[in-house]
Amino acid sequence: MKKINIKTLIHTALTAEAKPITGYFRLKCICRRPFNIYIKDDIALIVSGVGAQKSKEALKYALERFSPQKAINIGIAGCCDKNIKIGSLFCTTHKNLTVPYASLCTLTKPATNMQGISSLLVDMESEAFLEIMDMERYIFKIVSDYLEDRNFSKAEVGALLQKSIPLWSRYV
Repeated sequence: MKKINIKTLIHTALTAEAKPITGYFRLKCICRRPFNIYIKDDIALIVSGVGAQKSKEALKYALERFSPQKAINIGIAGCCDKNIKIGSLFCTTHKNLTVPYASLCTLTKPATNMQGISSLLVDMESEAFLEIMDMERYIFKIVSDYLEDRNFSKAEVGALLQKSIPLWSRYV
């Protein structure tokens, strides 16, 4: 199978995270199984599902089909500082961007308290993203909660992502 050369591969864990991005970049769905993949011109987006293992599988699958110059992981993250506003966007891989930097750790299950966490943000996919994507790469995280045990509606997640796109899309 010949790989498709693209400029940027975007990775999200949740379809609710992907939806505003597909609308913003006018990406079209080209695949639903085993992973949702959207593409237009030189941008592709893959939705992995939550967790490191699903992310690894999805990103390997994407790399079998695409040759990206850079990769972006974008999604929600828990925050250990209640003084930081829900919806705040951070980059966890670069310090001198127009987006503020924050430390991030990846956990195997959702955190429900800050005990033992030394980073500002926590997620469940970034470590796998960094392991698989060996190219120019960016991780952007949006503060969604303060490590409470709660379920987010698709609308809440989508709204957080929608507001963040103008801030990180320049790196696509």
